[in-house]
Order: sequence, then C-alpha cells, then structure tokens
Amino acid sequence: MQSACTARLISTFSGLKLYAVLNGQIDEQHCLEWGNKISKAHYFKDIQSIYPIHQRLLNEPAFIVGDIYYNSIKILVVNFTSTIEFFLKDTMRLYMMCNFSLFRKGLNDAKISIAPNDIIDYDDVNELRLKYIKNIANIMSTGELWSNKLRKYISFLNLPKDLGKNAVVNLKIDSIWKMRNDIAHQNIKKLFLYIDKDEFIYDSNMSHENYIQFILFFINLIDDTIKFLTELDKDSLERWPVTTPSLV
Repeated sequence: MQSACTARLISTFSGLKLYAVLNGQIDEQHCLEWGNKISKAHYFKDIQSIYPIHQRLLNEPAFIVGDIYYNSIKILVVNFTSTIEFFLKDTMRLYMMCNFSLFRKGLNDAKISIAPNDIIDYDDVNELRLKYIKNIANIMSTGELWSNKLRKYISFLNLPKDLGKNAVVNLKIDSIWKMRNDIAHQNIKKLFLYIDKDEFIYDSNMSHENYIQFILFFINLIDDTIKFLTELDKDSLERWPVTTPSLV
C-alpha cells in the first residue's frame, strides 16, 4: 500500500532522470547547431543582451557544453532535494488529514495553540484544520540536512528509529544536500560531492565523462530513494490508518 504522495514522488523523479540523461547527450556539434538556429530566430534582434555569450557559443562550443553540464547538475541537485523535502511535508499532511489522533499529537509536539483571530476569520472549521496541519508539517520537517529532517519525521510519526539508519541512502542524500546548501548560500564555482572517502569535483570545465559519472550516481540514488521512501510511506500508513477521511 502506498499513498498518492509516493506516486507524485515517482512521477517527478522519472522526469529528473530523463532530464539528466538528455543533457548527457549534448555535445559541441549540438551547441553549434543551436547557435546557428538562434541566429536565424525571428526574435534574435530583440535579445541583444545575449549576443556576447551567443558569440562565445559559436567560437567556443566546448566551453558551453561544460557549462550546460554544470548547470544541469545544479538543477538536478536542487530539484532532487526539494522533491524529497516536499515528500516529507506532503505525507505528514496526508496522515494528519486522515487521522486526527496524529493531528492532535502534532499540535502538542509542535506546541501550537489556535490563534484567537483564526476562530473569527475562518468560517469553515476544515479550512482552519488544514492551516494548522500545514504549519505542523512545516515545523516537523525542519533541519539543515536530510538526516536531521528524517530523524524529526520518524520521531513525530512514532516509527522505528532504525528506519533513519539506512546509511546507504541517507549518507548519500546528505552529501547531495550539502551541495544544495552550497548552491543556495554560497557564490561558488565548484561543487563537491563526498561519497565514503572519495571526493568528486564538478565545475563548468567538466568533461562528458565527469557528467556521466554524476548522472549514473544520481539515477542510482533516485532509485534507492524511491525504494526507501515507498517503504517509509507504507510503514507510516500502517501506523496511522485512515480514521477521519473528511479532509482528504
């Protein structure tokens, strides 16, 4: 048994895997072809601010290829981490909507009291409940790294603590999360991925082999993550079965 949250997760991840592979097909010849095609586009005269980089595309397609690979990795990292972070919030919201016992636990654990104005401003009690369910899900998914978020999630749902000790998946996700933090908070020109005791460096000068190395790791991690989170969703649904379907 799995929820619609897992189906959404798998659908998003399928698109990410395809995006990663498609960008791995780009080479210098593609860049030259696209550069010439852009030159003939009817809107080319209206985008003069790109002329310098467009000219570099035509003169140095190898540089642009490396830049595309590097930007592809950044996009993949950000989308991967935001997808699994949303999964935590999405599933918690669903479980609380379906089981008010968990909702009550969330109010207590998050130390949330109903604001007096909300009693006046909300005519529909279900809308009021949904507001606080969303607030609880946000609070219960905080943490700098994935492992911190997952630990809080498991504790809130009263799941076995050993679920958070899947080192094969979680340490790798934490490595990706550190890359995400570097992308979001630092003006850096290189990304570092640490797996076990190995260090991998990615920048705009990366080769096709470097990019393929990353996407093979990335796709395998997605597959492992789907398997892990599907089991997590199943265990959570068993722990918190549907008792109050009125909000679903």
